[in-house]
Amino acid sequence: MLSSRRTDARRNREAILRTADEAFAEDVDLVPLSEIARRSGLGRATVYRHFSDRYALGIAVAESKLHLLRELVAECDFIEVLEELFEEQISRRPLVRLFRELPPADQRRYAGQLVAILAPGLREAQEAGVIRSDVGPDDLALICEMVEGALSSHLPAPGGVESVQRVVEVMLGGLRA
Repeated sequence: MLSSRRTDARRNREAILRTADEAFAEDVDLVPLSEIARRSGLGRATVYRHFSDRYALGIAVAESKLHLLRELVAECDFIEVLEELFEEQISRRPLVRLFRELPPADQRRYAGQLVAILAPGLREAQEAGVIRSDVGPDDLALICEMVEGALSSHLPAPGGVESVQRVVEVMLGGLRA
């Protein structure tokens, strides 16, 4: 009986995370936990049992994304990894906004985790002559901040997100050896 409850709890958690990830891909403000419960077909109490607030849910989604990124770094060309990273940053605006609300120390900690995940792929790509040798791991966090600055800018951008995507392509080209 205990095993089936654990299985149910794991399945519920995965459903909540999947639903939240889909909600973070919408171009809206953060979806309330009650809406995540409705969309996932679970009760509000079930969602709150797993995640005390939207920050806990956002962090869990981000940690699952970091896990996937770690796998990508091990399996894919580094430029493809960066393309995927920036696509996530561009398409998951509510999640990024949630992280921007975290205390600066937490933001630095998660940025450090991101850099630690990307660093081995960066070194490997540099050794293969794909990425410029003068790019350091911390530069990757700075590039993410630059993309964030472009996305959150109040300056008129004629192409909107498409303009940012074009600039990301230019930056990626500049990273190549």
